[in-house]
Amino acid sequence: MKRKTHLLFCATAAWTAMAGPSFAQDVAPPADAASEAGDDGAIVVTARRREERLSDVPTAASVIDAAALTDRGGAQTSGELLADQPSIRFNNLSSSVTSEISIRASSTARATNGDPSVGLYRNGSYIGGGAVGGRNFSRLDMLDIGRVEVLRGTQGALYGRNAVGGAINIISAEPGFDLSGWASARYGFETNSFQMQGAVNVPLGEGAAVRISGDLVQQDKGFFYNPDNDVYFDRQKGHGLRGQLRLARGPVDIVLLAETQRLTTPAIHYQIFIPAGTPGFPGGYIQDRFRYPWSTAPRASQDVDGLQAIVRVDLGGARLNATTFFRKRHSEYDLDNDGVSAAELARARAAGQVGPATPIDPGSASYVVDTTDMLSQDLHVTGGSDRLTWLFGVEAMLLDSDFSVTTTRTPTLANPSPGNVAPARLHFESYAAYGSLGLDLTDRLNLTGELRYTRDSRSISARLYDLGTGLPTGGPTRVIDDSIEADNLSYNATLSYKLAPRILAYAKVGSSYRAGGFNTRLSDPRAPSPVEVLFGNENSTSYEVGIKGQPARRGYFAIAGYYTDLRDLIAQVDDGCALTNPTCPVAAVSYLTNAGNAKSWGIEAEYSQGFDIGAGSGRLALSGSRQGGEVKSGRYAGLDLAQVPDWLASANLNLRYPVARDVTLTGNILVSAQWGGKQELTPTSVDLDDYRLVNLRFGVEFGGFGIAAFANNVFDKVYYVAQAPTINRYSQPRVVGLEARYSF
Repeated sequence: MKRKTHLLFCATAAWTAMAGPSFAQDVAPPADAASEAGDDGAIVVTARRREERLSDVPTAASVIDAAALTDRGGAQTSGELLADQPSIRFNNLSSSVTSEISIRASSTARATNGDPSVGLYRNGSYIGGGAVGGRNFSRLDMLDIGRVEVLRGTQGALYGRNAVGGAINIISAEPGFDLSGWASARYGFETNSFQMQGAVNVPLGEGAAVRISGDLVQQDKGFFYNPDNDVYFDRQKGHGLRGQLRLARGPVDIVLLAETQRLTTPAIHYQIFIPAGTPGFPGGYIQDRFRYPWSTAPRASQDVDGLQAIVRVDLGGARLNATTFFRKRHSEYDLDNDGVSAAELARARAAGQVGPATPIDPGSASYVVDTTDMLSQDLHVTGGSDRLTWLFGVEAMLLDSDFSVTTTRTPTLANPSPGNVAPARLHFESYAAYGSLGLDLTDRLNLTGELRYTRDSRSISARLYDLGTGLPTGGPTRVIDDSIEADNLSYNATLSYKLAPRILAYAKVGSSYRAGGFNTRLSDPRAPSPVEVLFGNENSTSYEVGIKGQPARRGYFAIAGYYTDLRDLIAQVDDGCALTNPTCPVAAVSYLTNAGNAKSWGIEAEYSQGFDIGAGSGRLALSGSRQGGEVKSGRYAGLDLAQVPDWLASANLNLRYPVARDVTLTGNILVSAQWGGKQELTPTSVDLDDYRLVNLRFGVEFGGFGIAAFANNVFDKVYYVAQAPTINRYSQPRVVGLEARYSF
């Protein structure tokens, strides 16, 4: 903690020294994407850590602006946010604390404590990492979004660790220098869900403004019910609050941000599904799809506290950006390991569904807690001339994660222990220097090179203690003191050519890495494939060609193809235990391992077009991707990469039609779909479930006030989110509701 404090102090002192003498003249605020949103290609982005038009960025990139989000009713989850993006899959594990995002067939970590394969950023600061909750955005991140920049493909040179599949940067709406704001209230009938969000922007005088944003959710009902404790797994309750202060004078523009979230979020849930004839289950045991008789009350929560300071300084011919970010994330979830209560087990045995000697312990449960503190500092300078652009930056990140799993059991004469607790402490330090150099070889031809050197250091200390005695247990295999030190040199080289003033073609080759780490949830001694403590870095080299641009007024398209070589692929497997395994009849423990070398490939396309309908207007956005991959070496050679759908597609149609003065009808249709792919990295893996989901939204606006009716998952498609030998997870059924919104 002393090191974090020292870093924060030094950063603040440096900013004060730079900014102090500069607060003398007015400065225009930096370009805002929303102001350019009438033309997708003209949106200003910071995909390469400097401001430029989206159509000029030679990489596969998309932007979701605030207006587009409002048109479809906003987003409270990563799945809702990214539903219309090509090559992106949200791996929904029913709870936000365990779900994660995958881009371009990048591998997933799921029920482990590994890092994501996608770089997750808020306002340019990395927010991934930690044992639980670090592979997904929080609800707080969805509050008052200015725009979202989605970068697909290897981004290791500029974004560093874990940007193997790409990077996603959620940029919050900053304070502006006018009095403005918005508020919305939303109600879902099936779930009795009430949500309120809003923001108010207040100028404080010349070059100063504040912005306050808030979020409130109250949902006691849901679709997945636990009758034993009279609670819904998918309930939500909590609030989020953000305050920002902006000071812009002379060449200096500073944004200070503080935010907090306290949230009960949907809990992990699953159906026990064991067919008749399975050893130990003569009559089979299959629970209702939406009622799960857990003796352990389901619960999940996530509290977040964050501080961020962003300083932008116009140096005259160059621009300095300094960002300091601190985030404290506390995540918890409770899990019933056997999925039944004592009364339900007695009933199932009496009915002949479960054998009288089948070893099931209704007192078995897990309680998972993770507190992750992260401090990061980024400092980079950009500049250039007519034919040359350059960037140089440095970055530091310090992360501490305190993680524990408490496992309970029913004491017996043979084993009087009530269970155990396995605490672990992870420390991670990462330092990097990076840069880029771009040269216009001709008026149409550009060559850009990017380079990043990273030095990582990780250490872990983990133990296992008996809950009854408090003494160490499990023997020497449960005493873990280990560390990893590794460095990485990532690069990116891009050659781009303007085929026409508004059409850009490019080819690029780049590398990246996904940080290795430690598995802390070790196996039952009887496990067929015991958990390995250590796994190393995954490295990748990716090749991409693409074309993008604006072929017509208000139109934008992008097409890209890619091939990626993966070395020491980090993949999720499990230890082979299962309720139906007589050798190890307990729930499986999932863990990460280096599964050998692999390859992935794909092609993706997106097109958006604005158009007029009489006095009204509309916009149609289409996207689709085909991807695949397989392991090329090692014990998993020949297997398809897990969690990679063969096809992903979406269509988003938005319409606005004025019918009277200050009266406008609105409508939005969002369709998203996936087909094909394997769920697990095993020869017997089930297929991913296909789905086609349709969301509808229709409303009317009266000046600054609007009201809309919505139906998410109109055709009530319920599909398998995940399947395992004894469990199924299902998606959410249809939700119908109303939303009112006011803006000024």
